[in-house]
Formats: sequence, C-alpha cells, structure tokens
Amino acid sequence: MWARLYAWALPSALFLGAASLFVLPQLTGCVTLSKLLSEDQGLAFLGLTGALAISLPSLSTRLYRFLEGYSWLSWAQKWGIERQRGRKKELQKMISQEISPVKWRQGIAIENISRYPFDDRQIAPTRFGNAIRAYETYGKTRFNMNSQTLWHELFAVATKHIQSEIESAKSSVDFFIASFYLSIFFGFACWVLAGIQDFKPSISALSIPAFALAGLCHSLAIRATDGLIYPVQALVNLGRVKLADNLGLRLPKTLEAEKTMWGLVTRYAYHADKSYGNDLDVYRKPFTEARAEERFVMCERWPRHLRCRRP
Repeated sequence: MWARLYAWALPSALFLGAASLFVLPQLTGCVTLSKLLSEDQGLAFLGLTGALAISLPSLSTRLYRFLEGYSWLSWAQKWGIERQRGRKKELQKMISQEISPVKWRQGIAIENISRYPFDDRQIAPTRFGNAIRAYETYGKTRFNMNSQTLWHELFAVATKHIQSEIESAKSSVDFFIASFYLSIFFGFACWVLAGIQDFKPSISALSIPAFALAGLCHSLAIRATDGLIYPVQALVNLGRVKLADNLGLRLPKTLEAEKTMWGLVTRYAYHADKSYGNDLDVYRKPFTEARAEERFVMCERWPRHLRCRRP
C-alpha cells in the first residue's frame, strides 16, 4: 500500500517542484501566488503533494483505461485494434524467419511479442493495453482460469515473495503512469499560463520538455509491465494448486478436466449461477477428508507425544 502511494506521491512532488521553480516565479500580476511563494510555500507544497498522492490513485482505473484504449470512441478502438493486430503479425513473421542476417532483431521481436496476449481476440487498441492483457489473460489461456475474477483469492494464497514482486512491479508502472499524466498536464498548463502572460516564450518553451518526458514515460510504463509478467505467471502456476485446496476442491488428473473445473469456478464466482455450483460438486473434497486433513495439520503443531496420526 505504502509503495503504491509513494509511486504516486514522488512524481507529484517532482512536478510541483518544477512548477514552483520554473513557472511560478515568471508569473506577474497575481497577488495570491506571490504571497503563497513568500509566506507558505512549504506548507502549500506539502498540501498539494498530499492531495495529488491521494486523488491520483483513486482515479487510477480511469487513467489506466484511457491508456489501454478502453475508454476511446468505438471507431478509435477498432482502428487501434486493427493496428495492433497488424503489428503483432509483423513480429510473428520476423520470429518465424528461419534465416535472418541480424539475429538480435529476432530477440527483440520475441521480447516485444511477449507484451501481446496469446489470444488475438484479446488484443487491445494500444501497446500499453496489450502489455497489461498479456499477463491478465495468462491464466485464461493456460488453465481456463480468469485470474482477474479470482485475483484476491490467488494473491491471498501466494507466497510473500510473489506478493512483494507484484507490488514492486505495480508501483513502477504506477510511477510512470503518474509521470505521464502530470507531464501532459504540465505542458498544457504552460501553454495556458503563457497565454495569460501575453504569450511569454520562456513559459511556453517549458511545454517542449514536458511533452517529450510524457512520451518517454509512456514507453517506460510499457516496459515496466515486463516486471509483472513472470510474477503473475508464478501466481497462477503455483497459486492455483493452493487455491483449489483452500476452496475445498480436488485437482483432476488431466489438464483438460482442470480447465473445466476452473471455468466452472470462475463462472460461479462471477455469475453465482446455481447450475455452475452443482457442476462443481464432482470436484469437491468430501467433508470428512477435508476435516481430517485440517485435523492432521493442527496436530502437527502439538508436542510430539500428543500428535495424532494421519487417517
């Protein structure tokens, strides 16, 4: 929690500091700002930083969805999806070439295509959206498990190492997303303030590095999602076994049967349809078996001479 808050607070402090150093001293004719700078600059800085650090995470879902392309207009979404599908096909073509004069290009192509979902029907309108979908759909394409629906359950049974890796990687993505939006806001604010100050060139020129930084942060946010791919894969690969046990379910012997089971679990959790619950009965552990296993685990904590035997 604190890591994610820090990921939003640090860029807020950096951009407020840039505004107070390079923009506000050039503003004239504003008594309120000049008074703020001379008397309560530190208090105002901390207050604004705290306000941004709290408000930005509350808007993170909307901020993410815009960069993923989900909040775009329908025609823009269709255009983006077709564009991303074409880009994925080009990467696949480059990888499939048996003879290539430059081998490292194939390596880069493999790295880039890993940021796309396995199923073409899951392709999003933007590169960032596809990088997110790449790890969000891993459980669905491998085990027919919707890891987004069962995210909190999977995260609860994961080891502390996997949990910390996911939190750390998520904080990195949050940092670059916050920096992207703050850079865009800073650039447009410079244009507006320059117009108020009779189009002062020294203020409007600050928008150039701001927009350039926004492009860099967008690219880094896409690359930062690489840190989430492998921890989420481990979360699904290892966590599904513990999750099944905690849900009182027994993993089937075949992978196809397991896919059927996780499909039922996901649909029952999402739709709460009684028929899905009834179909899950064949995978449920008998009550006596589950209680006996729990009893044995509790007995292991007792002194050796008081331990009970596994039935």
